[in-house]
Amino acid sequence: MKLNLRKSKTSYTVMIMSDSAKKHHREFHIRAGAVGAVTIFAFALFVAAICYVVYSSITLTNSTERSKRQLDQIAQMKEANEQLQLEKEELEGEIAQLEATISVLSDTVNQKVEAEQALEAEIAEEHIPKGFPMNGTAQIKEDGETDDDGDDASEMHADAERKEVIFTAAAGTNVITSGAGTVLSVSEDADYGNLISIDHGNGYVSMYRNGGSPMVKEGNEVIRGAILYVIDDENTDTGYSIRKDDTYVDPMELIEING
Repeated sequence: MKLNLRKSKTSYTVMIMSDSAKKHHREFHIRAGAVGAVTIFAFALFVAAICYVVYSSITLTNSTERSKRQLDQIAQMKEANEQLQLEKEELEGEIAQLEATISVLSDTVNQKVEAEQALEAEIAEEHIPKGFPMNGTAQIKEDGETDDDGDDASEMHADAERKEVIFTAAAGTNVITSGAGTVLSVSEDADYGNLISIDHGNGYVSMYRNGGSPMVKEGNEVIRGAILYVIDDENTDTGYSIRKDDTYVDPMELIEING
């Protein structure tokens, strides 16, 4: 008796039944191998779905974290930008204040420079010997002029080389400096008493001859109008001359008489 060693084939029957009144039903026979393949395929599909869900979850989590980090960075950048804007506005305010201060300082400096220039101009003007060398009225005397008695009234004679002018004034009048400067010399004049020279520091030197006693000394700093001689009945004549850069000039071209 021979044994049947062949394996029997297993198959599965799927019945689809209707609940209608006709009671139709269908049968499908599926082999075991096909069921195994379908099962494996379904399991693989399930695993793939699980992997996709896990991957999607991980990707979504990473994307969410990146988005959160980006939002945090954007918020930080926005805050930093706002801070920079505030600092910019403060800096602009400080710059405006600085510019205003510089403008005020510039105006102050300009005003100071203008004031200094005006003062320098005033000082320079004061040093020009253009004032009248007497503090009262005086007359110009010509050589050869005589008094009412017919005598020679001009005891002092003008030096033509020095373009000198002779002034005569009444007692009580003072001979004064025609401009500010430094007393260059006080010396005796062999013919007419004393000679005072004033250096005005701008090329001008004024000279005053008179028979009276000098009221200043060599080296004295004098202003315009400083007294050089006091006139009395014995020294009514004063010789006045001006030198500009070692060249004598006509004093009457410089004298400014007010009144």
